[in-house]
Amino acid sequence: MPLLAAAGCAREDTLEVSVVGLSHKTADLSVRDRASISVPEVAARLTEAADSPGIAEALLLSTCNRSELYLVSNNGSRMAAEDAFARAHRLPLEEVRGHLYVHRNLDAVRHFCAVAAGIDSMVVGEHEIMAQIKQAVGLGKRAGTVKTTLGRLANKALAAGKRVRTETKLGEGFVSVASVAVGLAEEVFGDLANARLLLLGAGQNSELIAERLHAAGARSIIVSNRNYERARDLASRFDGQAVRFDDFPSELAKADIVIASTHAPHAVITAEQVRAVLRDRQRQPMFVIDLSVPRNVDPEVGQIHGVRLYDLDGLNQFLRTTREQRTSEVPRAQEIIEREAREFLVWMRSREIVPITLTILDAAEALRAEEMQAFLAETTNLTTRQERAVERLTRRLVHRLLRVPLDQLRELACTPEGAHNVEVVKSLFGVEVAAGAADPVEVEVDGDDLDEDDSEATDETSAKAG
Repeated sequence: MPLLAAAGCAREDTLEVSVVGLSHKTADLSVRDRASISVPEVAARLTEAADSPGIAEALLLSTCNRSELYLVSNNGSRMAAEDAFARAHRLPLEEVRGHLYVHRNLDAVRHFCAVAAGIDSMVVGEHEIMAQIKQAVGLGKRAGTVKTTLGRLANKALAAGKRVRTETKLGEGFVSVASVAVGLAEEVFGDLANARLLLLGAGQNSELIAERLHAAGARSIIVSNRNYERARDLASRFDGQAVRFDDFPSELAKADIVIASTHAPHAVITAEQVRAVLRDRQRQPMFVIDLSVPRNVDPEVGQIHGVRLYDLDGLNQFLRTTREQRTSEVPRAQEIIEREAREFLVWMRSREIVPITLTILDAAEALRAEEMQAFLAETTNLTTRQERAVERLTRRLVHRLLRVPLDQLRELACTPEGAHNVEVVKSLFGVEVAAGAADPVEVEVDGDDLDEDDSEATDETSAKAG
């Protein structure tokens, strides 16, 4: 029998946090199109992922430029993570495996913090990803798959993102796809006051674009959305006009700039439509920006003479100069991320270390008390004062012997090999910890979860910059 075995306790495998995903860095738009998940589908997809063997928590972050699955599990293998991703996205694994990255523990926490800080975004330093993370956590909490660990991890990632934006210059200049889109329109047309603009979609990104267009001098803004009331509300804020979604094709013939940002799962602007309106426009040029995933504009539109089409991948070229200007701020941002990530790992490992430490101390105290009782039974001539002195001596001896290894355990648990180190210590001391021991209360994410009334607006939010 192990020296310090805790009898009657069920063993709990060490949990690990991991992320598996693809992004604009590993997959082009055609792959990201297939991996995109609309808001109404998230709950069911999370449930499917959480049903995978060994998974305790799951968080799905799906934006235009990434689709990532964050997991808490007792099986952190690459194969298990990839299988969970394929199941959640309902895709054959062989279609996406070559585009996937998998990070575990400290690397996974670093990655999430970098995503929240905008370092991993197409538009370095962009802000929209913060709201998208809060939205993703809210959806995960509703689905019951985001609990203590992932809730705490999201808090830490958001804290890192806030610090990076306030303590560095990473967010200066173009900081969102919306601002880049407007900047590109200005580069092409110059004064926007004479350009007629058509916005398809009235979600968050369309609102951001409308604000920037209006600030840049645009005065002719047409908004079209499946929810006509929302289109009318958005248009009224900027002295624009709203048209019903079924009627927007008639506006194409009048539009100089078209920005598509809906959540439709298919192309809403076809090459045939554009060819027809160009004839009506006497071949006047048209500038089209597609910010949606899946794409709302047929890629063939870009082959039509007189049309300039930019999708998210096309904007990446335009962003290169801006990205290079911010490179000097990345090391400072990474220092902040490293500190925040390690703090989270300390917290995560402490959830395992506290019950392990208590179990070792309790077992050592039980052995000490047993030996002390046997010693006193054999020694009958000690005074009460002497007995108390021996008691204090043995207690101090046990604690001094264990202090260094237990301190080292806390240090070793927070290294990249922390999970393995904890298991070695548990095996060395013969420790088995009761499931659920020392679990803290559930963590609420900064920034309230989305209200139920916001679900419709969420469905319309389309251009996701992260």
